[in-house]
Amino acid sequence: MSSLGVAVVGCGNIGQVHIDRWKSISGAELLACVDVERERAKQMSEKFCIPNFYESLDPVLKDDSVDILDVCTPTYTHREIVEAALEYGKNVIVEKPIALKLKDAESMIGKARSAGRKLMVAHVLRFWAEYTVTRSFIMSGEIGMPVFAKASRLIAHNFSVWKDWHNDPNKGGGVFIDTSIHDLDFFIWTFGNAEEIYAQGGTLVRRADSHDHTRAFVSFKNKLGAYVEGSWIMPEGYPFSYNLEVIGTKGLIQIGSVNPKQIDIFLTGGSVKRQKIVLETRDPYFLELNAFKECVKEDKPVPVSGEDGKKALELAIAGVISIQRRKPVKLPLEEDFPAHFQSLT
Repeated sequence: MSSLGVAVVGCGNIGQVHIDRWKSISGAELLACVDVERERAKQMSEKFCIPNFYESLDPVLKDDSVDILDVCTPTYTHREIVEAALEYGKNVIVEKPIALKLKDAESMIGKARSAGRKLMVAHVLRFWAEYTVTRSFIMSGEIGMPVFAKASRLIAHNFSVWKDWHNDPNKGGGVFIDTSIHDLDFFIWTFGNAEEIYAQGGTLVRRADSHDHTRAFVSFKNKLGAYVEGSWIMPEGYPFSYNLEVIGTKGLIQIGSVNPKQIDIFLTGGSVKRQKIVLETRDPYFLELNAFKECVKEDKPVPVSGEDGKKALELAIAGVISIQRRKPVKLPLEEDFPAHFQSLT
C-alpha cells in the first residue's frame, strides 16, 4: 500500500500538535486541514506545507484519497464529525474523551462496526513512556498486589480554547471529564473495570458553569482503591503538574512532573530498597498516531478502541453524577450525562 492520506479536523491547540506529528510519520501524507475558522486553517496549511485547507468538512469526506480523519475538535462535536467520516469510509482517530454522552459513544462505536472501519480514541497516556513502563512493572508484580493508587493532574487554566467551550458543561463536561479522564483510562487499563465512585468538587474559582476542581475515590475489584484529583484552578504561572503513585504489598512505584522521564520504585525487604529508573523516551503523540496508521495499513485492531473510550467516559460521567448527588455511584451506569447539570460551588 502507498502512503495513507490524512486530514486533520480542528486546528486548535491539540490539532496543531497532531498536524506537526503527522508531517513526520512515514507512510502517511497529510493532505488537508479543516477548521471552522478559515484563516486558522490557512495558517496551518502555510506553516506545515499542507496542500489543501477548508472550513467545511465536505471536501475531505468526498476526497477518496483521504484514508484517515484525525478529529481534534471540541468534545460536543465528536459524534457528528466521526459518524459522517465513517459513513464516507474513512478510518477515524478522535481526541479524548470519545464523546460527552454514553449514547453518542455507543452510536459512534456501532457506526464504525457497521462501516467496517477503524475507530481509535486518542488516550495518549497509553503511549507515554513513564506510564507504559510503570504499568509493565505493576503488571509483572514488581510491587506485589496493588492495594491503593492515586493520580493527579493540576493545571492553571489560562490556555485559550475556541469560544471558551470548556466553560460550558454541556460542551466539555468540566475538568473531570476533560482532564481527569486521562488518569481514569489509565486505571481502567491497568486495574480493570471500576465498581463504584464517590466524587466531590464543583466550580470553586473560575467564572464558568463547568466544574473546575474534582477529587474522587474509585473502587475496583480485589479491594483496590484509587484517588483521582483534577484541577483547573491552579494560580497563573503554576506549571502543569501530574503525579501517579501505586502502592502494592511489596512496595511502591511513582512517577511525576517533578522528575519527568524517571520512575522511582521503593521495595520492602531485600538489599535494594529503592530503584531509580531513567527512561529514554519518544514523543507519545507521534507513537499514538503512528500506531493508528499501522493499524489501518495492516488491518489490525487499534490499541485504544471505541469501547475503551466509552469505559473511561462512563467512569467520568459517574463521577459527575456523584458530585451532583453527593453520594457514591455504582457501575455500570444505568444513566447518561446529566440533562440538568448543576455547577456546585
